[in-house]
Amino acid sequence: MDLASDPKSYIDNLISTIKKQKTAKIAELIAQIDRLQAQINAQKEELKEELLNTFLTLETEALQLPSPKKEEALEAIAQCKLKSLELLGILAETAESAMIAALERGENIEETIFEIAKDLTFESIDYEVDRAKVRDVASTLLEVASTIAAASVNHSDEILRGTIFGIKSGIRKSIEKFNEIVEFTPPEARALIISHYEKILQDLDHIDTLYKEVIEEVARKSEPGIKEKMIAIANSENLFEKLKEDAQKAMDNLKRRFETINPELKAKALEAKELGLKAFALAKEKIDKAIKEAKDAFNG
Repeated sequence: MDLASDPKSYIDNLISTIKKQKTAKIAELIAQIDRLQAQINAQKEELKEELLNTFLTLETEALQLPSPKKEEALEAIAQCKLKSLELLGILAETAESAMIAALERGENIEETIFEIAKDLTFESIDYEVDRAKVRDVASTLLEVASTIAAASVNHSDEILRGTIFGIKSGIRKSIEKFNEIVEFTPPEARALIISHYEKILQDLDHIDTLYKEVIEEVARKSEPGIKEKMIAIANSENLFEKLKEDAQKAMDNLKRRFETINPELKAKALEAKELGLKAFALAKEKIDKAIKEAKDAFNG
């Protein structure tokens, strides 16, 4: 069988053979990806377990120390654990434990939960005011607060207000740290930011509306009564005002610093950003050329 004698069957068989070979290769690669993902997940779990065991050992040893060394060591361990929350995957568990402890103490509940939410937010986001990261951290903390508030109706207002305003304060603190980095980092290092310049500006510009959206999303999934309280707090006139001002200040500072960067460094950073687009254009050009040559050969 050839193209001249039976064009349809010939083309169908040829395409089927090519697809079979490539499909098998694709299936093999997918299987490799699945195996690698399983290995990555296993390593993450091992790391998480090892870190948790290490913290437990350190805390046990610290408790044996005399004061004030004991308190100093426990504070250092707590700070280190806070910085490892995302890696440990225990942000929700840590927030829940801390909020329940605040309720059990029964004093200054809103102020205590405010500080808890602020610290956990800042330690988790740090200076990376990325849209996805802010959303993940805020959602996690709000979901914990919503659940605890539903189970502690008498203190639900304090829990929700403390958490919502605490998260806002933590985000503001992260923006402030980002602003300081932009302000005091030398031009050579700041040039690295330029490859993500537009995304950073976009994320900062909408960070207040993003946070409001997250509150409303968590509220919609919350118990009746809790939902309405969260929505009411989200509609507070003063909730997002300072957040918007801080974001605008960081944007203005970034724009100012961006404009003062050495033109050569700026060009190199933008060149790196455009590299992916150039590679795509080059690949498309080669594919179009190959298709044209194949058509010419066929028609010839």
